Amino acid sequence: MKLDELDIIVKIAACVCGKDGVISQSEETKMFEVVSEFSPKYSAKRFNIVLDAFFDENTQIEEYLEFVKEYKAKKFCIDLCKKSASADGLDIKENIALHKVKLILGEVL
Repeated sequence: MKLDELDIIVKIAACVCGKDGVISQSEETKMFEVVSEFSPKYSAKRFNIVLDAFFDENTQIEEYLEFVKEYKAKKFCIDLCKKSASADGLDIKENIALHKVKLILGEVL
């Protein structure tokens, strides 16, 4: 998976985590932990740049999801969203966003 695709997946996870109004420190920590396990070359500096860019954008989750094409990327995206949003308890709004990610990426519930 290319790093720019991984950047998009981080932004998707940020969208899901932020649906309850805030991305908590535990969600952010879990997000980076999962991403760095998947791609050890993905640095904390890059992660923070991507999150900062996310907060400066007005892009909707559906727009980000259009860029996730490969099966492996889709599976990782769903896994990242689930693990990071659950880090501080899965709020109903986060759960709805996670469900939307699964539906758009074609995942069977």
